[in-house]
Amino acid sequence: MRCSGLVVTFLALVFLVSLSTARVDPHLLFLPSQGNGEGLAGEKPWACCDMCLCTRSFPPQCRCTDELIGGCHTNCKNCHCTRSFPPKCYCRDIIYEDCGDRCHP
Repeated sequence: MRCSGLVVTFLALVFLVSLSTARVDPHLLFLPSQGNGEGLAGEKPWACCDMCLCTRSFPPQCRCTDELIGGCHTNCKNCHCTRSFPPKCYCRDIIYEDCGDRCHP
């Protein structure tokens, strides 16, 4: 009985210490108005998207995983390309709404 009380006390102490040392990262959650053009009213970093991946959070965090040959859309701020020729690129920008219209129905 005494050991279980010590274990509960120890776990509570560990929990409290973890709460007091937790850091809040300001980049984890943005309101739609804080997203530098990536909010609900901003322009999307791609013209259309067939393969949209979204989190289940509210608001959802979405990104388009379509590969484009030669480069990304001009609105994309974080374009990632392979070193192949021609390069295959995809936009790594995250928006806080659905990706928008599909390229191919």
